[in-house]
Amino acid sequence: MSQQPYFPPPMHGLQTIWRDNSILVMTKEALLPNRCVKCNEPAGERLKRKLTWHHPAIYLTVLVSILVYVVIALVLRKSATVDVGLCEEHLSTRRRNLAITWALGIAAVLSFPFGALREDPTTIFIGVVLLLATAIYGIITLRVVVPTKIDDHFVWLKGVSPDYLREFPQWQGRL
Repeated sequence: MSQQPYFPPPMHGLQTIWRDNSILVMTKEALLPNRCVKCNEPAGERLKRKLTWHHPAIYLTVLVSILVYVVIALVLRKSATVDVGLCEEHLSTRRRNLAITWALGIAAVLSFPFGALREDPTTIFIGVVLLLATAIYGIITLRVVVPTKIDDHFVWLKGVSPDYLREFPQWQGRL
């Protein structure tokens, strides 16, 4: 099997993790160090994250139809599973944000039957706002790392601490 032209030259035969400015670049098979990706402290726990990514241009298909977008995104997406470490402080923050997200979601769902029983459109409107707030809050606060690109061999991740990234050599490949 020949190497792809954008593979970086091997550093010492076992190199599987690099940095590209503020982006972590890793092979799909790489094992990340047991340190917090947010602050570089020793990790208290590892979270298995199933990440998916598709080229941003695919979002333009929403202009045609949401169904077309969903089908194309599902067919063309790339995925990778990574185990990221989090320290106790960042685990605690994540658990708090998860509890807030659940509380908002439950309040949103309960507002619909409550508003219907009271025949109060304001309560139903509040439920819709809470539902949107739940989605936005959860997306913003619960993502540990965010893929900026995934291909057949590599994963590019943002949201990683600069201190964590300093431990790795500079990526020599092309994006």
